[in-house]
Amino acid sequence: MAAALVEKQNQQCRKVIFIGNGGSAAVASHQAIDYWRNGNIPAICFNDGALVTCISNDFGYEQVFSKPISTFAQSGDVLFAISSSGQSQNILAGVYQALKMNCHVITLSAFQPNNPLRQLGHLNFYVPTMSYGFAEIMHLCICHCIIDGLVEGALPSANVNNYLSLNELKVS
Repeated sequence: MAAALVEKQNQQCRKVIFIGNGGSAAVASHQAIDYWRNGNIPAICFNDGALVTCISNDFGYEQVFSKPISTFAQSGDVLFAISSSGQSQNILAGVYQALKMNCHVITLSAFQPNNPLRQLGHLNFYVPTMSYGFAEIMHLCICHCIIDGLVEGALPSANVNNYLSLNELKVS
């Protein structure tokens, strides 16, 4: 479903936006490059040092993603919000801004199954672990599976309902 969403929105000239903190920021940056380079999909990540420090200083760290999303996102874009805890206020604020702008939201979280981030996306990937390392590697793997499947045209088929919660996905 995530690959179908990314592909459909790409065909409609929409972009993919990745956000994350710490290790998740590295996953976000890595995937923005891979989606653009390997998938020929316009993709961006908002973790440039000057951008982060400017917004943090001028508006507060909680708005470090919501501010650029409000400027650069367009209706129909796809946001990948990555947070191991699913509780990072800046990630949640970015998701709220993306939803306000009618973007499609895919979340990747871990730790507690009822974390706030997991409740917000149209598609929600959850990794049942309390380990940052394992969560980050699995989030990276999930993102790679999506783009590699699109590039290779060979998405794996499996019953993903045990790990994916779906909140009424509407692809426009």
